[in-house]
Amino acid sequence: MPKQYLKQLLTAVNLESTARYVWKYARYAYILGARVVKSFSKRPRSAILKTFSRQHREVFFGYYDVTPFSSDENFLLAMHAPVRNVTPKPETDITVGYYNLIEDNSPFIEIGKTSTWCWQQGCRLQWYPQNGNKTVLYNKIVEGQYGCVIQDINSEVIRSFKRPLYSVSHDGRWGLSLNFSRLQRLRPGYGYVNIPDDTLGQPVPEHDGIWRINMKTGEEDFLFSIAEISQIDPLDSMTSAEHYFNHILFNPDGTRFMFFHLWMKDGKRFNRLITCNIDGKERYPLINEGHVSHYAWKSNTELLAYATHEATGRHYHLYKDRTNERSVVGKGILDQDGHPSYSPDGSMILTDTYPDKFRDQHLLIYDMEKNKLSTVGTFYSPFKFTGETRCDLHPRWSPGGKHVCIDSAREGRRAMYLLKPLPPVMKTA
Repeated sequence: MPKQYLKQLLTAVNLESTARYVWKYARYAYILGARVVKSFSKRPRSAILKTFSRQHREVFFGYYDVTPFSSDENFLLAMHAPVRNVTPKPETDITVGYYNLIEDNSPFIEIGKTSTWCWQQGCRLQWYPQNGNKTVLYNKIVEGQYGCVIQDINSEVIRSFKRPLYSVSHDGRWGLSLNFSRLQRLRPGYGYVNIPDDTLGQPVPEHDGIWRINMKTGEEDFLFSIAEISQIDPLDSMTSAEHYFNHILFNPDGTRFMFFHLWMKDGKRFNRLITCNIDGKERYPLINEGHVSHYAWKSNTELLAYATHEATGRHYHLYKDRTNERSVVGKGILDQDGHPSYSPDGSMILTDTYPDKFRDQHLLIYDMEKNKLSTVGTFYSPFKFTGETRCDLHPRWSPGGKHVCIDSAREGRRAMYLLKPLPPVMKTA
């Protein structure tokens, strides 16, 4: 072998590249071996009732804070993407539509297309509360800018808005919006790529924040800016950081809402959870120690979130809004971050886990009265579904609590699964 070739082979670049390949395939070998060993152990079965998938398409719904089920539980919303595991391009459309749950082998019924979408939250497709069996809402380009439409599933668009909506109040009166371009730039997988971020170069913008939209008139109000919020009980890590908003959610009666204030500094992400009135006033930093993850309103004044506190550590906590009151939920058994939501009767918490060392994601139900944690199912997550393009289970209850719907890539592509939440007991404190 020529000496010159040997020199090139042994350069730092080649050594680094070789190390990456060795690490990649070592991981594959480890997982394969671990899964062979695990296959001989007893594993909970997944109570899958129906699978919604399509060859050469990624079938998914997205985030867990809205439900794909119609209010009568007859229809299930879904999105079909033509690409896999790449950041969407501005011209890449997804198809939005639904499945008929009362028909066996129901085909996917298309109702529209949109190019404003992402892997974690889709196009914020959801049932419009004022007619939750026939009318949907989703984001799309409206007159050359991010917007939103309300559409009858059997006909045309009923109303268009010139703001994309993130959250809608349960009575359908109000919507809340943020800058999806800034969100995508600072948190890939949660925003949209269609329009350049006009706040680039502005670490703490004064003219970017959260807007409120009157869903009847279309009138919009700018509630507050990122700059305003950054001045409320600031932490040391906020200095010289780049700030943005994400994760907006109304409380059940629509009188207040929560949102995440996040900031990036030296490649590290920090965040906190703030609540405020529907008019943007009476802001309260409910979780303000630099880390909060997933959340769910339990009532108009109580909110569940997975967060870290110096006094109690990293757990699910139940908070009383506008107070310092909090308590640990499921201590010792409900000990992993996930995507939680309360059952319709408020007695149980449905959540999931991120992939474990076997690349398994677990679907869990926590019975609060009995303090018992149960496994509904276990779902394999292939290595290629990571980072921005990961496929979390994002479990969602049906309105009556009869079914649960998840997204999963267990078969090598995204699909939606309908399950019954009837597991055996797994752990007891």
